[in-house]
Amino acid sequence: MFTTTSGYASAHEFTPTYPKLKQSYVEGVLYTTMTLFNKRTDVQYYELGVFDAEWNKIPFAVQEDIMLIKHLETKEIDVFIREKDKDEAVYICSKSKLVIEGNSKTSLSSRICSKIKDR
Repeated sequence: MFTTTSGYASAHEFTPTYPKLKQSYVEGVLYTTMTLFNKRTDVQYYELGVFDAEWNKIPFAVQEDIMLIKHLETKEIDVFIREKDKDEAVYICSKSKLVIEGNSKTSLSSRICSKIKDR
């Protein structure tokens, strides 16, 4: 008897993989534009974070702390980082935020990180 099983895991997409920081309209502040595409039917909320090489948080700013991005929706997000933190900032990450209703559902949170280029 021959049996096969297959699984399907779907995550969101977070691009570019290697973003470049550019001068913003505010002196002393750099930014990059990230694109998040939600391929998950079970998730609608996402959160961003900026981290150093040791995964410590780096201060940053975005328009919304928690973003609503519906299934198959794409959103462009400007991420602002202080120029004095540019040498420390290594990763920009997106993380799915799960809304758990009751205890009957099990879901997997996904985090995708992009490495800042030419720091």
